[in-house]
Amino acid sequence: MMLMWLALLSGSVGPERPLAYACGDDQVREVRIEDGRAAETWRWTAREASELPADYRERLLAHIDECKPVDDGRLILVTASTGGAVLIDRVSGRVVFRARVPMAHSADLLPGGRIAIALSIAPVGDRLQLYDRRRSERVIHTLPLPSGHGAVWDAKRQRLFALSHDLVQAFRLSGRGNGARLHETTRWTLPGRRDGHDLSPMETGRYLVTTDDGAWRFDPDDGSFAPYAPLNPALRIKSVSAAGDRIAWVQAEQSWWARGFTVMAADGSDRRRIALDGIHLYKVRWIR
Repeated sequence: MMLMWLALLSGSVGPERPLAYACGDDQVREVRIEDGRAAETWRWTAREASELPADYRERLLAHIDECKPVDDGRLILVTASTGGAVLIDRVSGRVVFRARVPMAHSADLLPGGRIAIALSIAPVGDRLQLYDRRRSERVIHTLPLPSGHGAVWDAKRQRLFALSHDLVQAFRLSGRGNGARLHETTRWTLPGRRDGHDLSPMETGRYLVTTDDGAWRFDPDDGSFAPYAPLNPALRIKSVSAAGDRIAWVQAEQSWWARGFTVMAADGSDRRRIALDGIHLYKVRWIR
């Protein structure tokens, strides 16, 4: 599949490892961006993952909506609204963990090999689930999370931040093995029309949050939400990812999906539009 610039500007986009992961349909694609050029360098496709059971390949991973590099990019954590989640070894491309999770929208890797997965609206969704990556498909702990859309582990604060329809919530992790538990410690109400879409960390310790009608900088230390001017107001921002001075974001163009993503400096300058052929794009994530 061909990857091309729609608008090519001069200058360099990012630091030493300008790698992003873009996902949609049953695909995850690794894209390298540097020296004014972009190229696909790796691809994983669910239907070709022969080690997975047939229902994962044919149905549960049909609409991937998260592709988060974890463990310094050695692993890729994937969720799909069609009901599946997998952890992929980047080098071999093999799946090392899997779970059946209705309307999964985001996940993150926690200390001790745990995985937290946020589930959105579904007859058995609206919750936050905790797993051990060494035991596929075995739920350790479940908490309510209405329209769950985001899960980010904050190593500095030792908290899991989760995004729902109306809130950002912080959870403390305790216990070992099957006794691991998440305990809510704080919650903050989203600004604007709410309906949280995406939650992602910044290197400043703040977070980028998107809602139905905008994008915001969130500071857990004082609980404030400030409009993020380069993307505000903007409707239907499905994902935004920051690494240093680089921002990559996806805005829905057809219903819930897009034909590509935009890369820019944090102040909104030096915007570059990247189109991806053959994919209904939902999210893009930098390796941080």
